Amino acid sequence: MLAIKQTHEMAQGNLCCISPMPINEGLALEQRLLEQVTAGHTRYGYAIWRSHQALVVPRSATHKPGFELASRYCESQGWPVVVRSTGGEMTPQTSGFINLSMVLRCNGAKTGIRESYSMICQPLIQWMAAMGIHAYCSQVDGAFCDGDFNLVVNGKKIAGTAQRRKRLRPSNPDTKEDTAILLHAVILCDEGLERIWKISNEFYKACQLPPFIIGDRHICMSDITRQNGEGFISMAMSDLDAVVDRHISKF
Repeated sequence: MLAIKQTHEMAQGNLCCISPMPINEGLALEQRLLEQVTAGHTRYGYAIWRSHQALVVPRSATHKPGFELASRYCESQGWPVVVRSTGGEMTPQTSGFINLSMVLRCNGAKTGIRESYSMICQPLIQWMAAMGIHAYCSQVDGAFCDGDFNLVVNGKKIAGTAQRRKRLRPSNPDTKEDTAILLHAVILCDEGLERIWKISNEFYKACQLPPFIIGDRHICMSDITRQNGEGFISMAMSDLDAVVDRHISKF
C-alpha cells in the first residue's frame, strides 16, 4: 500500500495527492496506474502528485564515468539521485513542482506521437489559461530535458512532458493491437529555481558531461500569477484535478 497522505480519490485510478511523497513512491504510483490499464482493469487513470527533492535520471546515466561520484556529491547536498527505467534526460523534482501522470489505453488505430502528446498538453494549457497563464508547445534551447512538447510561456519553459508506450493484445478481436500510453508532465509551480539548475549542472559536470541548463530559460507559475506558498500549490493541484478528470473521461 502506498503511503499517500491527504489523497482525494475521485474514481478508481484517479488520484490527487496533495502532500509531497518520496520520489520512489511517486514513480511506483505511476507504474501502478500503467499496470492497471495494461491488465485491463480500467481504460484510463491519472495521478497528480509531488515529491521531495531529488534528481531523477535515466538508466543510461549510470554508465557515465562519474556517475557514482556525482550521485554521492548530490546526495551530500540533499539531492538523492534516483534511476528511472525510461529514457530522456535528468529531471529535478521538488515539492514546488507538480507532476501529472496519465495512462490511456488506445484501441486499434495507431495513435501518433503528436496526437498522444496533445492528450496531456491540452488539459494543461486549459488549466493554465484559467489562471491567466498563456502556454504553448515549443522547444527551448538551454531548458532541462528539452523537447518539442515543452509547455512554454513567452519563450520560457514552464512544464516538461514525456511519454512511454506499451503494445497490448487488442480488446477488440477486429483490431490488430492496443496501445497503453503513459504520459507524464512536470510543472514548475512555485520554487526558487536557481538552486535547482545549480545542482543539476553540478551533476552533469561530475558525470564528465557539459552542463547545459540555462536558468533564465525557465519560469514558474508563481512568477506569473504572483501567488505562492502551500495554499497556492494545493489550489492549483485541486483545479488541475477537476480539469483532467473532465478531459480524460472523453477517451
